[in-house]
Amino acid sequence: MDTVVEGNNLVRLTNPGPDDQLRGVLEAGGDFEDYRSPLFIAWQLNSACNLGCLHCCEDAGHSMPDELSKEQAFDFCQQIADLDIPYMAISGGEPLLCPHVFDCCELIRSNNISLKIETNGEFIDEATARRFADLKMRSVQISLDGATPETHERLRKRGDWEKAVAACKHLMDMGVNTEVVFVPTKFNIHEIGEIIELSYSMGVYGFYTGKLMRIGRAATNWDILHSSEEEYKKFFDVLQEKTAKYEGKMKIYHYPYDVLKELEYRLVSPSASLLVLPNGKVKLAGPLPFICGDLRRQSLSRIWENYKKAWRNPEVIEFARKVVAEPKLLAQSNNWRDIN
Repeated sequence: MDTVVEGNNLVRLTNPGPDDQLRGVLEAGGDFEDYRSPLFIAWQLNSACNLGCLHCCEDAGHSMPDELSKEQAFDFCQQIADLDIPYMAISGGEPLLCPHVFDCCELIRSNNISLKIETNGEFIDEATARRFADLKMRSVQISLDGATPETHERLRKRGDWEKAVAACKHLMDMGVNTEVVFVPTKFNIHEIGEIIELSYSMGVYGFYTGKLMRIGRAATNWDILHSSEEEYKKFFDVLQEKTAKYEGKMKIYHYPYDVLKELEYRLVSPSASLLVLPNGKVKLAGPLPFICGDLRRQSLSRIWENYKKAWRNPEVIEFARKVVAEPKLLAQSNNWRDIN
């Protein structure tokens, strides 16, 4: 899973894409405690991955021994439908390595839930793209971390730039809403203009980026990955230029703040969203280690109530404030603690 500020952490702050009606739901006003269920589910379906990306926020690449079974995954999908949750995103690991990923997608879409898949793209051929087209996905998001194979594959160990680019083209040929996500690091931040131009040339719907998140493997590799403020200034200057250039032609989404600013905001205004791990445990937020529920032991509605209470828990508040003051504590984000 990519470490860029998007998805679960920012679901009420970013434009969610091609579904304008959905955008209105996600940007609705009101306190998150007013909602009887979350507005968004970010589900890390599995932990297995064919790559070894230096910036992976989940340190993916191996299967958890206690991942949800196919039957448990189906039960989770049905609970999402029963609670009338409008939107969810499936990621991994690499979700297309999960043998029941399309079964889950079909169940979700059969209940008219808007669905996005986040993938490295390396398993998307013409037939797979056609399956996504038949499902009428909200979008399929491909990770493309360089305008050249050398740059992309330096960051995405064992990655194949050509396959990721081909995936975009297969999806576009099948009429699938296709997005590119780009994670800026010292290795590739200078290619932002070129990667946007490449994305536009392929005809993708949207381009997503934002500051690197200091969690997971990105926290371990922080000293070699993170960009300077001057590099980020140039990065955002180019983004503004390209956003203006492609207005009305391609959506360009970016969030200018890092994960610490995001965490400060969440202490005041938590998002109406849940982050579900491959083993069914539910995290309070990506940068925090707290687990607020377990789908094997609790219903999704019960977990949602736990989530709302957890944001008022003094232990959570104190630890989050420490993280903001001491960013190195972000390296503990995957050292889970049960907050129930």
